[in-house]
Amino acid sequence: MIVSHETLIYVGLSEEKASEMWNQWTHWPATGPRRETDIDDGGLQVTFLDFIIGALENQIDAIEDNDDHWQACLDACGIDVDVQRAIMDPIFKPLRLSDSCLYWVKDTIKMRERRLARVDIKEAREERSVSSNQQQSTPGIGPDLWGSAGAVTARNVPGYTVLFKGMDQGRIAGLFDDSGALDRIETLLSSPPSDFSGTRALFYFTTSHEVAEYYAAYAKRRANCESVVILCLRFPNAAIESLSAPDIQRIYWPSSEWKELVWRSRTQQPLPSHLRKYRQAVLVIGTISRKPNRAYHLMGSWEEVTQECVLRVESSGQSITGIQHVFSGEEEGLDFEGDHKLEPIAIVGASCRFPGEASSMNGLWEMVKNSRSAHGKVPADRFDVDAWYHPSPDMKGTR
Repeated sequence: MIVSHETLIYVGLSEEKASEMWNQWTHWPATGPRRETDIDDGGLQVTFLDFIIGALENQIDAIEDNDDHWQACLDACGIDVDVQRAIMDPIFKPLRLSDSCLYWVKDTIKMRERRLARVDIKEAREERSVSSNQQQSTPGIGPDLWGSAGAVTARNVPGYTVLFKGMDQGRIAGLFDDSGALDRIETLLSSPPSDFSGTRALFYFTTSHEVAEYYAAYAKRRANCESVVILCLRFPNAAIESLSAPDIQRIYWPSSEWKELVWRSRTQQPLPSHLRKYRQAVLVIGTISRKPNRAYHLMGSWEEVTQECVLRVESSGQSITGIQHVFSGEEEGLDFEGDHKLEPIAIVGASCRFPGEASSMNGLWEMVKNSRSAHGKVPADRFDVDAWYHPSPDMKGTR
């Protein structure tokens, strides 16, 4: 990560907040932990990202459906006005309210930081004799846009269940090897507490491409110049059908078991005997919950879990309830995924420019909802030859 005042601006802080924090960083106290830029003395070290995130820890959070409280939290964090608008975009309100204000602030900063980390890696590899397009790519990511014929075919393969996950491109670093084959699937683990576990990391995927598109679109809305991806995993139906209880469990809203499992998982309460089957399963299929963990802590019991705790996405005039496939992150889950040869495809949804006819996130989301093609002509100003070409191969940043 580049340590600079400009980085503080890039990750989403206002000019005033960035200047304040840069002054703190450059006037570091002589005692206590050292900065990552200081000489290594074998003691504690504070990274630049830790420093940025640490400044948010004592802020008053917002979790309820009250825009004024959210606005006050964003202002207190010193978030740039444009980034505030992105986080508060009403199109993504159902997803925004699935977690707290501080969560989305930190998630946005970390997402933008991951982009800078990838830029650093690219610069370190500039001596390699590869093209600019190859440098821009990530192994395993195909060139198809989500609305293309190839992408539609990929998610409609007979005999397979296709699972989706929408996220920023930086989150899949290390997922594929250099040949594009699935390598470290553990990079996709979700840390506890989560919907179905309060103590263990699990793999969460959705069977609804609309839900994955919604997550990816919100990531893009909050991004700077980051790409977003919708990861597709094709899983043989026969593999899932071969599972029987207790290895596979199903649990849906509005069952009392779903309410209790979500409440106990999010609040990290011990599971009673009738719910332990979900902890022991290789695969749990069930409804996606929403609301921040703190909201569940404020409930007196699982009986206070309501329909507002269910994630729904509007698409083509219909309300779609989010359904997820949740795999164990332990050996049995990893073995099951490995034995049945998951076939991964990652499709880039949007980079610095909006695809096709879209000129805004509203336009992009309308294209997604209506399944319109994103294909279009390459813009005339797509490549600035004068800026990127230099006759000398030694000139940094050019080809």
